[in-house]
Amino acid sequence: MELQSWLLYHLVAVSDCNQVIQSAATGGELYPVTGTSKMPSEVDAATAPASTGSRARDLGLRAQKKLLDRFAASAAGRSLLIDDTTASLLDNLYRLMDRAARASPRIDKKQPEKVLKNIVKLSIKIGLLHRNQQLGPSDAGNLEEIRRALHSTAMVVLSFYELEFSYERAYLVKSLERCRAAVRALIKPHLTEKSRERCEQVFDFLVHPDFLEAVFANDSELRPVLGALVGDINKALETGEL
Repeated sequence: MELQSWLLYHLVAVSDCNQVIQSAATGGELYPVTGTSKMPSEVDAATAPASTGSRARDLGLRAQKKLLDRFAASAAGRSLLIDDTTASLLDNLYRLMDRAARASPRIDKKQPEKVLKNIVKLSIKIGLLHRNQQLGPSDAGNLEEIRRALHSTAMVVLSFYELEFSYERAYLVKSLERCRAAVRALIKPHLTEKSRERCEQVFDFLVHPDFLEAVFANDSELRPVLGALVGDINKALETGEL
């Protein structure tokens, strides 16, 4: 989409701090900013909410109790929500990744789940940095570059979907790599090495030739799922979120 481009940008809540989503398991911690210890890396099954039927929303809501306990004294913990458009977009992205992985012997079948979780984890961390005013003036350029790169990638994905035989892998990879570089530059001064590794893992999957070919090939069996994802992108464009 800039498939991921937009996705990652929207998730990190650069454009709207109130749409930051919650992390399921928050490993790869933020550097402490309030004198507290690291955030929990696991959530007890007993405290996890019942399934909502949406994998993305479940990942976001599963950490609600412990996150709110940790940040009970601040507004940050009480406003970590996942909106319907983002939940749908994430679910459709997961479906694309999962089906592509099942069809390719060169893609680890466990990677789609990891990618989804890593997007959620990175989102919450960047969102908390934003809410705790840990992003300074020097980060403004990186945020704007992320915005431009995500928008550009989204338009590329829309074009490839709508125009037959228009897919060019090198062009899409270049756009995704632009997004990777912008996100990498933003998080490097603020997050741990583990979080930076999560960023690399997300984009490594998104630019994998087998994944992109499975999604954008002219005879792709995943075109209906891609169409659903494109619908989510269009909704974001219509509402001005992208």
